[in-house]
Amino acid sequence: MNRDLLKNTIVLYVEDEKQLRQEVSFHLKKYIKNFYTANNGEEGIKLFYEIKPDIIITDIQMPNLNGLEMIRRLNTNIPVIITTAYSDLDYLLEAIKLNVNKFVMKPINLIELVKAIQECIIRDNLQEKIFEKENLLKIINENVLISITDVNGIYIDVSNAFCEFTGYSKEELLGESHMILRHKDTPDELYSLLWKTIKSGKTFKEEVKYMKKNGEEFICKLSITPAFKDEEIVNYTTIRQDITSKKKLEQLTIEDDLTKLYNRRYFNKIISSELQRLKRAKSFLSLLTLDIDYFKKYNDMYGHIKGDKALMNVAKVLKESSLRASDYVFRLGGEEFGIIFSDLNIEESLEYSNNIVKRVFDRNIEHLGNKNTKRVTVSAGLITLNYINFEEEEKIYKYSDDALYEAKHSGKNRVVLSKKSK
Repeated sequence: MNRDLLKNTIVLYVEDEKQLRQEVSFHLKKYIKNFYTANNGEEGIKLFYEIKPDIIITDIQMPNLNGLEMIRRLNTNIPVIITTAYSDLDYLLEAIKLNVNKFVMKPINLIELVKAIQECIIRDNLQEKIFEKENLLKIINENVLISITDVNGIYIDVSNAFCEFTGYSKEELLGESHMILRHKDTPDELYSLLWKTIKSGKTFKEEVKYMKKNGEEFICKLSITPAFKDEEIVNYTTIRQDITSKKKLEQLTIEDDLTKLYNRRYFNKIISSELQRLKRAKSFLSLLTLDIDYFKKYNDMYGHIKGDKALMNVAKVLKESSLRASDYVFRLGGEEFGIIFSDLNIEESLEYSNNIVKRVFDRNIEHLGNKNTKRVTVSAGLITLNYINFEEEEKIYKYSDDALYEAKHSGKNRVVLSKKSK
């Protein structure tokens, strides 16, 4: 460590994370007397003109003004060191354009950071030791899920990280269509929108589900950017960020453990958002609540393990009967289920609901405790409202629940339409 060199250097350090900023400042001030810190890019610009630093160290992602935009505005030739985490990799290509001198990956190794500072300010060795574009591209190749396709969506280049993540070798991908990773659940409409967007020269961003070579599902935040030559699109660069774990965690908070239907918490959220959406669309909202008939008798007669299987079977029927994108199926608690659906008038909603009750009956799940049918059946209450008659969520649920109560006490295995429907 060249202490004489460091003590005469003026450093500007821009970092929005307070704890990290304090930790780095505490350690580096032991060697660098003129070490100044800023909380964000705006403060960094102001301080830059006050202290006239020899070197800038900055994070990329910060509130108010990020590190790259700060560097762009400063338009300075002094050395710049970027500190970043892999979650910041969408910005790497932009950093290349700005001729960033060196990259230090987070979590920051303070010894490596000091070395980086020294390397950047030793003029004699600067050209040999700065972070060349080739080295930055190497990091991208090894760590970023990046691919390049031609104008027809055929892979012409892929990163090592992309190959390792998907399970395909580079030889298997090059010359193949991007559809090789398509998941069966991804709708055609998404790909139509994708092509419409990128062919117009715009960047397409979306969360998309894919399939690895071994059949494993994964979800990525996708960014596809067209590349131009002589004002014509010549290829598309795609950067993917794996968000599978994040999505699984989100799913756990909205999913019923047993049936894998949405839970009561998510019901409260969806009914509120659907009311707002359908009011704007000037359409109908329907809520169907269903309850398995004589379910306590079923558990007493067959045991709770078979009771759980019966719940899962009914849940499967409800899911199979509600396949539109705007259909939401919930387990509201115990043996009670709910379905929120839309865009059907009262007559159509009643037909839709009767069909669901019939499909549960037709599944022919034995229930000898149900004296009328000797099989598992459900009773259901339906409320359908036109947008001009929407009421509070609690009232809508009560109307449906009251109709369900009537269905239970008028013979079961049927749908009762709430008198509040209009």
